[in-house]
Amino acid sequence: MKYFIGGLIVLFASYTDIFLFRSNIIPVPPSSFLIPLFMGLCLINYSIKDLIDIFKYHSFRILFIVLLFSLIYAGFSKAKSSIITEKIVLNIITLLLYTFILHFFRTESKKTVITVLISSFAVLVGSFFYDFFIGLPNYGQKFAESVRKGGFGENPNQAASGIKFLALAILVLINKDKKLRYIIITLMVAAVFLTLSRSGMASVIFILIFGTMNNWSEDTNLNPKIVITSVFKLVMIFAVLYISLLSFAEIIKENFPAFTRGAAGQRMDMLLGKSEVKIDEGGDSGGRSDLLVMFFYDFLDNPWGRGTGYSSDKNFNRLNSHNYFLYLGINFGILALLFYLFYTAYSLNIAIKYDQFYYLIFTVLIIFECFVSHNIWYTRTLIVCLAFFDSRVYKNINQKRVNYLA
Repeated sequence: MKYFIGGLIVLFASYTDIFLFRSNIIPVPPSSFLIPLFMGLCLINYSIKDLIDIFKYHSFRILFIVLLFSLIYAGFSKAKSSIITEKIVLNIITLLLYTFILHFFRTESKKTVITVLISSFAVLVGSFFYDFFIGLPNYGQKFAESVRKGGFGENPNQAASGIKFLALAILVLINKDKKLRYIIITLMVAAVFLTLSRSGMASVIFILIFGTMNNWSEDTNLNPKIVITSVFKLVMIFAVLYISLLSFAEIIKENFPAFTRGAAGQRMDMLLGKSEVKIDEGGDSGGRSDLLVMFFYDFLDNPWGRGTGYSSDKNFNRLNSHNYFLYLGINFGILALLFYLFYTAYSLNIAIKYDQFYYLIFTVLIIFECFVSHNIWYTRTLIVCLAFFDSRVYKNINQKRVNYLA
């Protein structure tokens, strides 16, 4: 049974479930078949009694709170009923997936967990490279005409996000295996660079800097000697990366002329330091800054929330907030926003108090992700990674408490 459950987690984490539906290999959406199948297998395999303690986990509580707000605020929302229903269902799915996946990770062997995570990473990265160099089936005009590819992740920013978080999760488990660690890091850097996702590349740089400075240890291991040594390593790493970037960028431009035009060409030039062009990404004049200002003033006009699905309804907003903090504030009000801010602060406190270095990196990246995405917890790769990191950190916390009492 565990192999079926693990296989379905791989499909969710690599966005393969969505690809199978888009390409009509599975004629019904994941929410109508694969997700109910996964939950059914979990209910058969796990006892409800074994899941009860997960209710105490801080991530479960915040996901449950968001679900409650979506139910309460549905009562006076002016958004379409279909959008309201969709948001409530997505919140329920997020909560259930988190619960079952977390229990899978905390009950299965390290070998099984590594297999699931590496398989998810390999499928997602493999689909991206295939899409970039060969091309996936054209199951949608939007994705077929896009220069920037995303593999099974479809959207290149979403693909980059999934790749970096899966890579970070794998690094927790294989950090002592230098050869495998370098393979994962190399694939992560190469894939995220080719997505041309600026937020993805910023996150990768953050992972490289702090991972190297801590010698990739799971516990915080920062001391003057290691930091000084790490500085030299980082100089060498970024020198090699920049030289590779310059060389590989020219190869890409030569073999993929589309990368010399439009937004893709502007991004490439900006990465190479040849341009200071600001790239439009949505909003009144196209920029994220426009969306930030627009939704911030929208929040100030009504800080108690406008109702479930308001920011997603095109009758009120042409584009969504691209910011999870504003998403919560606009739809559910300042109280929901304060709950989530407390959750992020609590996560940072756990990471620091119990010396969980990778969890600290993960939490910082999640906070950063909240500034660039409004649907962060509807992305199944992030749910899988959240469940993994929570299973890991609570296991370590419990072990440290046992050792302290002993």
